[in-house]
Amino acid sequence: MVTMLLMIVLSFIIPWLTAGYVYKRAPKIFFTVAPFAALIALILNQLGIQTNLWTIHTSSNVGMLNTVFLDLGIFTISAVWFTYFMYYKEKQPAWIYPIFVLGMTGVEFTALSIHLLTYHEKWSIFYTFLMYLGGFITIHLIIRKLDKLEVYP
Repeated sequence: MVTMLLMIVLSFIIPWLTAGYVYKRAPKIFFTVAPFAALIALILNQLGIQTNLWTIHTSSNVGMLNTVFLDLGIFTISAVWFTYFMYYKEKQPAWIYPIFVLGMTGVEFTALSIHLLTYHEKWSIFYTFLMYLGGFITIHLIIRKLDKLEVYP
């Protein structure tokens, strides 16, 4: 019960509290990038769990409930902030990629350290780094396509 509550607060409530700032300045991100980010997170997390690459330790016996707060929380909101800095603030990708990829890898390393997450023998923090890199590259490609379609102002 405590681990589920901790996960809800840290990975869902706190990220969404920060999202209000972005929503006031760039609401289109929530209707364009956020759904893609949530879908990517949901698919990758479920694949990882179902193929026994990692286990998330919560008190829930419902598989989807173990990741839904992560998928719709920190993973989605990190993509929202990534988009905000890349497109709206026009920050250099050479700075944004390391901050977000290493930041999310660091968050996951912390989850490993406090035993909220366990990697199985086929998975490592290096693969996690690559997965976040691939995820943010995918979000960047989506941003570029949305820009070409003139979705963003």
